[in-house]
Amino acid sequence: MTRRIVRAALLSLVAAALTVVVLPAAASARPSSAGPGTLHLQTVPPLPGVVVKVDGQVARSDTRGRLAIRVRDFVGLEKRLVVPETRISPDRKVIFDRFRGNPDAGAHGKAVELGLRTARLVSWSFLDRFGDAVPADRVSAMRLRSNTGEIHDLAGAEVAQPRWVSESRTQQGPQGLVSKQLYYVVDSAMVDGTSVVNRAGQKFVPWEQQAWVVQLLFFRVAFTATDMFFTRQVGDGIELTRADGGVERLPFGRDGTAVVPDLPRGTYTITVFGGGVSFGRPVSISKDQEVTLTVISVTDMTLVTLAILVVAVGLVLLGRPHLLGRLRRAGRAVTAGDGARRPPSRHRRRWRRPRAGAPPRFPAEDDRAAPLRAGVTLVLLLAALAVPLLPPGPARAAVGHRGDATPRPAAVPVPVLAYYYIWFNPTSWNRAKIDYPLLGRYSSDDVEIMRRHVRMAKSAGINGFLVSWKHTPQLDERLAKLVEVAREEHFRLGIVYQGLDFARTPLAFDTVRTDLTYFATRYATDPVFDIFGRPVVVWTGSDRFTAAQIGATVGGVRGKLLVLGNAKSLEDIESSQGALDGQAYYWSSVDPTAGTSGKKLAAMSRAVHQRGGLWIAPVTPGFDARLVGGKREVPRRAGDTLRASFAAARLSDPDAIGVISWNEFSENTHIEPSERFSAADINVLADLLGVRVDIAVPADSSEPGNGDHWGLSAWAALLVAGAVAVLLPLGVLFQRRRSSPSPPGRPSGTEADIEQ
Repeated sequence: MTRRIVRAALLSLVAAALTVVVLPAAASARPSSAGPGTLHLQTVPPLPGVVVKVDGQVARSDTRGRLAIRVRDFVGLEKRLVVPETRISPDRKVIFDRFRGNPDAGAHGKAVELGLRTARLVSWSFLDRFGDAVPADRVSAMRLRSNTGEIHDLAGAEVAQPRWVSESRTQQGPQGLVSKQLYYVVDSAMVDGTSVVNRAGQKFVPWEQQAWVVQLLFFRVAFTATDMFFTRQVGDGIELTRADGGVERLPFGRDGTAVVPDLPRGTYTITVFGGGVSFGRPVSISKDQEVTLTVISVTDMTLVTLAILVVAVGLVLLGRPHLLGRLRRAGRAVTAGDGARRPPSRHRRRWRRPRAGAPPRFPAEDDRAAPLRAGVTLVLLLAALAVPLLPPGPARAAVGHRGDATPRPAAVPVPVLAYYYIWFNPTSWNRAKIDYPLLGRYSSDDVEIMRRHVRMAKSAGINGFLVSWKHTPQLDERLAKLVEVAREEHFRLGIVYQGLDFARTPLAFDTVRTDLTYFATRYATDPVFDIFGRPVVVWTGSDRFTAAQIGATVGGVRGKLLVLGNAKSLEDIESSQGALDGQAYYWSSVDPTAGTSGKKLAAMSRAVHQRGGLWIAPVTPGFDARLVGGKREVPRRAGDTLRASFAAARLSDPDAIGVISWNEFSENTHIEPSERFSAADINVLADLLGVRVDIAVPADSSEPGNGDHWGLSAWAALLVAGAVAVLLPLGVLFQRRRSSPSPPGRPSGTEADIEQ
């Protein structure tokens, strides 16, 4: 019993000791986040005046973007922490974006990164090309677009008012949050219904510049009007119809000229009033220029009427020689000294049978055909004189105008496709370029540039573009725009799927499979892609994989698409073992003048055709990629390189010809008219394709068109048509009258004509 009492006492002492020792230790082990403390924050970007609120406390960041604020505890702090939108200066405000990590970590004294988006209050003014101010109320609308896709559409009074725009945003980097500055481009500025800026041609960074200066394309244009057949000036002035439908009357000055010093770029319809007849003539304004319009004056109309009457009377006289004889006799009588008319003779010489041996006469046949022959001869003569005056047609096709070239006998019975790139941004031209397009340093999302490219290519005999693409929001949007343009212009498209990244590393199989599935779902049945019954997709990078890998990647779309590889050798073709629908060799660096390329292309073609595949043979005008890591240059040799490459491709029995390229300016394989080579190579290609075309590109990149429409040439054509309408019926009428039988008792027309 005593032992039990002692044991119970000892246990009580141990329990008391544990209570004294263990419980304080447990209390001291409570996490630090559960207690009060100071939260340290670092703003990204580092900005002063940023406000933070928590637990009734308010703190502002210092000049380095640092701030500290007392909190009751750090548990669930992220939900209690408030970063209100704050205007930290008159033209800048900040908006909370994100934390890096958990704010609870601030319990240990470590600064937590506070990511901020910033907005800037910007304004703009407008200047013309000469630096003179343009009132903001002349600009009816303007569109601004950021590099992240943010759009600001301004109209009316908004154009003249300052505007808040996004200035920066944060993103996660390897070392923490990073602030990225945004920039904006001007997509359009509308004056009188037409845009007076080159799309995406002007760039502004709000972080660096809050007062933007937008340059507008205004031009000095002088209008005059002249007589159609003479050089004298006529008319009282012009009526100028703008793109928005507005009409403005401008009288001619004393010098016969109406000058507009600040006419917005665009296409106008011009009509001359006073002085005669004038039809509306479309005129494209894209540079300082003088425009001479043609007027059909009263003198012109009188001259044309007299000419038609003279021709008609002449035909009548040709068809009735006896009338001509009477006129001659009357003329002689009038010019006689006494003015008396000679009485007509009562005796007529009858037609006598030719003497023996004399050549036979066939007056009826000869004379009956004379009026028709004379009329036709005169019509042909007028037509021959008017042909040089006809409007410039396809033989002088200009950029921005649709006109199918006049083909010679087809030299190439297979489709001709040009590789086309849609990844140009305004900044793309600042890197690794030694040549630039004559259309200007464009952005690939400009629909008007796409349209001009398609029309130029069509006029040169090119049937379609092989468009470089992969599934990104920007390229998807640009491809959709190009599809619409191609549909309107009856042009064909194929796809070059970029299966390599910028470092030339193949994309993952899942990425390729997803992208091709997206394309097939959206475009597999679109007629724009109907070149060989199904859309053509050339997969770059396919030569890096085995046949099994290729089959697993593209097997789901091969029934909807024709997937071609980019094999570079016979070995690459063998390795695919029919897993693809053909091959398109992108051989841009070859020098075809060496004479060895033809054999290689022919061998590859045979290997592809043996497996029932399609073969697209490469054609290139030259090559120089030394600024992007290349080691060699293939000179163009004034078109001889292109001719030799074309000949080698033709000999390989291709299913299509792939021209490398339309606009690859980094490797300098482009045939698009450029500052360095002009339109030389595209004209060489057109000649090789059997197309008569001479593509002339305006030096001004913003020119909407050349404005060659109505003028003297059109009226010359109208005059020829009028002559044909008058002369041919007259000829037929005389033919019928000469052929009709004579009344009884009266000599036939033939006999009467030959009697004296």
